[in-house]
Amino acid sequence: MPVIPELLAAHYQDLAINEFIAFMLFHAERMDAHAVIKEGAPEYFSDGQRLREIAANLRQLRDSAATGNREAKAKKLEVWEEGKLAVAMNVQHITMLSLHRKDPTILQETGLELKQKQHIMKTSLNLLTEIPVVTVKHVKSPSGPVPGAVTVIITRPKNAPCELQMSTDPSNEGSWGGQGIHQKVRIQYQGLEPASRVYFRARLHVDGKTGPWSQVATIIVL
Repeated sequence: MPVIPELLAAHYQDLAINEFIAFMLFHAERMDAHAVIKEGAPEYFSDGQRLREIAANLRQLRDSAATGNREAKAKKLEVWEEGKLAVAMNVQHITMLSLHRKDPTILQETGLELKQKQHIMKTSLNLLTEIPVVTVKHVKSPSGPVPGAVTVIITRPKNAPCELQMSTDPSNEGSWGGQGIHQKVRIQYQGLEPASRVYFRARLHVDGKTGPWSQVATIIVL
């Protein structure tokens, strides 16, 4: 019996919870911008708003579970699986639509990596239209949070370098300081001023050109 080929990689299944939340937000942005999805989607499809609701719920349960709340721990796993299923159903729908229309470009607008490149026409994806997702979290040791330390996590297309900037006053464009261009997806900062609020944003660099800035991510330094 013929089976539907797996054309998109399901790497999100193996992500840690923080990375999965970031991925959900990234996938939500892609679904909001996807031209084919704007034509309409079946009722089982999770649009950007629904994906963000699941991500927000999962973030809240993650924080509650970290305090030792057993009920929150169980609910966290349940919502985590709900998020994975939502993405999986989106992937299946987009795959079937791409095969039905014989249009592989539909797969290239999802934020997911192509799995079976032999099935995909050689079309160049304009990475400058992609927007990375930036999240920030406190660095923790066995004894608790590390003072003055945060980790910046960037969700972006594979092999697409990202320019990172940091600010303490995001409303002032001149306050944004360059933090380099990174291939890494996790950048750790040490020695930040406790109780200060810092902001981060990122954009892709492709062949000397730059894409749009991501949404600003912020955190209060402990």
